[in-house]
Amino acid sequence: MPGSTPGFLVAMPHLKDPNFADTVVLMLEHNAEGAVGLVVNRPFPGDPGTIATGLGIDWPRRTLGQVRYGGPVRTQNGCLLHPPSNLFPDSQIVGSGIAVSTSRDALTGVLESPSCPFRLMLGYAGWGPGQLERELREGSWLFVPVSSALLFDTPADKIYDMALASIGAQRFTLGSGGSNIH
Repeated sequence: MPGSTPGFLVAMPHLKDPNFADTVVLMLEHNAEGAVGLVVNRPFPGDPGTIATGLGIDWPRRTLGQVRYGGPVRTQNGCLLHPPSNLFPDSQIVGSGIAVSTSRDALTGVLESPSCPFRLMLGYAGWGPGQLERELREGSWLFVPVSSALLFDTPADKIYDMALASIGAQRFTLGSGGSNIH
């Protein structure tokens, strides 16, 4: 998988780490030094309004649901996912229809543009050298091609199943209450 980013990693049912169970991760970087990604299907567990207050930004109430838990690393830091049609000086395109930015100006810009979809991701997922490769060999993750529609147009609680459906797979429940993919 190194060099094949961007894409989504879908956690397989046997991955029980509470940070990643039932998650979809947008991969941002994967090389010999490790990997970095953003969990895209978990709402931020706190009050997003406190983020805006702390930054001194007027946060429209309509956008509170756009804040997501990006992963367990550095949850006090955030990055902004947005379409490349709204590029900011620090924006980097990470996939078809997806750009990332870490500047306050970019956040202010998307908040002032009611038609610009975005996701503010707090925290990120990180893997050390060889760790993600090992997890892939163990079958803990399924690779799914990146989709801006999945990221910007799909409710957080539907992203997991829609990511699977994009490759013709689905989750099913086992008799013992567990689940599997087929």
